[in-house]
Order: sequence, then structure tokens, then C-alpha cells
Amino acid sequence: MTVEPTTLITAIVSIVVAIFGSTGFWQWVSTHGKGGLKSAIESLKKELDNMKMSEDEKEARNARRRILRFNDELLRDIDHSKEYFDDILSDIDYYERFCEMHPGFLNSKANMAIENVRRCYRNCIEKNNFL
Repeated sequence: MTVEPTTLITAIVSIVVAIFGSTGFWQWVSTHGKGGLKSAIESLKKELDNMKMSEDEKEARNARRRILRFNDELLRDIDHSKEYFDDILSDIDYYERFCEMHPGFLNSKANMAIENVRRCYRNCIEKNNFL
């Protein structure tokens, strides 16, 4: 599941409004001053960045799971529609792009499955034998 930018912005705005609307926040600001406010905003930004990274990693793991499941079906000779192949190829694109941008993320788990999906897709294109 990818999070649309507008959804993420709406969530961020809701959080900021909730924070600024709370009495405790304004009491904290009056106690700690502007320097404390800057620190609080930086802390909030860091937390939001961590949440986004966590969500992106979760989506990459889900894409990998769908790729591996699809490959298992191919290995059991289960036929698929072109649309299903196209959807999995989109997952592959997302997964590989994520892995490129995050070299610390272990991606060797799906390499062979990805190769097989692409090989089967080419075969279905050549023979025109999608479900």
C-alpha cells in the first residue's frame, strides 16, 4: 500500500493542528521559549521522516511478498492474466527502486523470483498465452 502525497500531507496537517490546538503545547512553549519550539519542530520532523521510512520499508516488504507468491504460482503452472502480470511487474519496479535507494535493505530474497517472472512474462508475450 503506497501512501498518496495528499493523504500524507493531510495527516501531517491534522497532527500539527492537534499539537498547536492543545493547551499543553502552549504551556510548554511559554515555559521553554522559541528555542524549545524549534527543537520540538525538528523532533517532530525527524519522527515524521522515520514514520515515512518505516511505511516505505513496509510497502517494499509487501511488494516482495506479492512477487514471491506470484512466482510460486508460476512454478506450480498456474496461468495468469496479462493484467495480473502487469500488476506484479509494477511491484517489481517499486521493489527494485526501493532497494536501489536503500542499499542496507536486503534484497537478495527475490532476485531469482523476479528473473523467473520476467522470463515467464516474455514467454507469454511471445506465445500470446495469457489467461
